[in-house]
Amino acid sequence: MTWGQRAIWEVIRWLPPDDDSLNQLGWAPVGSASVAQVCDMVRLLVERHESLRTTYAERAGGLVQQVAGSGEIEILLAELGPGELAEAIAPLGERIRAGAFDSSAGLPVRAAIGLRAGVPAAVALAASHLAVDGWSFQIVMDELRTLIATGPDALRERSRQPVDRARFETSEAGARRERRTLDYWARQAELVPASMLATTSAPEQLDRDWGHIHSPALALAVHALAERSGANTATVLLGSTALLLASWLGESETALRVIVSTRFKPEDEELVGAFNQNAIVRLQLADETAEQFLARAARTALNAYRHTEACPVKMEEQLEEIARRRGITPGGYCFFNDIRFSAAERNAPAPAIDPLKLPAQLDEALARTRLTRLDSEGRQSGAKFFLFLDGLRDACELTLCTDPRFLPASAFDFLHDLEQLTVHAARHPDTPVGELVDRFRRRPQGTRND
Repeated sequence: MTWGQRAIWEVIRWLPPDDDSLNQLGWAPVGSASVAQVCDMVRLLVERHESLRTTYAERAGGLVQQVAGSGEIEILLAELGPGELAEAIAPLGERIRAGAFDSSAGLPVRAAIGLRAGVPAAVALAASHLAVDGWSFQIVMDELRTLIATGPDALRERSRQPVDRARFETSEAGARRERRTLDYWARQAELVPASMLATTSAPEQLDRDWGHIHSPALALAVHALAERSGANTATVLLGSTALLLASWLGESETALRVIVSTRFKPEDEELVGAFNQNAIVRLQLADETAEQFLARAARTALNAYRHTEACPVKMEEQLEEIARRRGITPGGYCFFNDIRFSAAERNAPAPAIDPLKLPAQLDEALARTRLTRLDSEGRQSGAKFFLFLDGLRDACELTLCTDPRFLPASAFDFLHDLEQLTVHAARHPDTPVGELVDRFRRRPQGTRND
């Protein structure tokens, strides 16, 4: 197995056996293609990417992946209901997405063709998260759309396969890269505050607090700060999140684990497989402005991303060892995950920012914020704080899951304050970081916030 495959393997093993929450799903209109042609496109994708025909097994020597050289894939055909195609294909997509994949047998991909009056209208694909991460599933979907639009000759050169990547990871060069990553993580873990490593729940305390924000103002503020600081939009949100965590927890620094696609080398750029790993981004408060802090956050994050490639089991064991040596019960981490994988999200143009009009625009946009408390029983492995960046176009879409024993207020409240902090920084980018942190401090846990 590759390091990325092992990371997802550990998460899937932690989930209930019938859990299908990590299954990936996408669809595309098929134009004038026939059923046979659509079936050929699905076949070509499975042949092209070994991860779509790979099973996994535990052997005496460890975990291994087995690539099938031949096989069959059943493709479901079903008539669609009336209405817009996106709405009509949704129930059919859910039929193939539902149900856990058996990673030891069968293909980790399912397909369905939606018909209208017997003629193909759309194709849906579902895949196991062990076969694809979010980024590589979009590679597969982009290739499917290319096949529909122009045919196989327009496909880009394929990156190396996961088996080839696994060979690299066991080579001398791979071992050197892993050692650099483990050394970097060890240095960070020795220095971060205990609150960034410590578990906050007993094993039986499974409840989590969920919230969601839809904020045009936050989107506008993030883009304005990105333009001023030179950081990208995700890093602006990462930095704002770090500042608010430091404020709420009364810490002088924070450490967030960021999910990274790790496609740094040309040979891995279009790799289809489970390839994501974690970066640890440690951000300290300093005597500087909000704009300067975000510029430094960008440099810090880039360095952290260079130190992500290692066996995840070794990374977790090392973290736990260091935490216990420091007298900390480990197992509770803070995560940030940018899940904007689609081409539409990746290529969305930034709005034009006029500094003179920005304050009035922010005032108007704040009136359109929608904050929601979510009723969910889901939780994230090893996480007491997990922030998802769902979208950033006309509005910023964030979803937050927290352990209610970790923060002094709810996930709903954190998202509210995150919007307010970021908007304030956009209005006043020369605000000292210390002043910004003091402005949004919360009382310790156990006290009331009137």
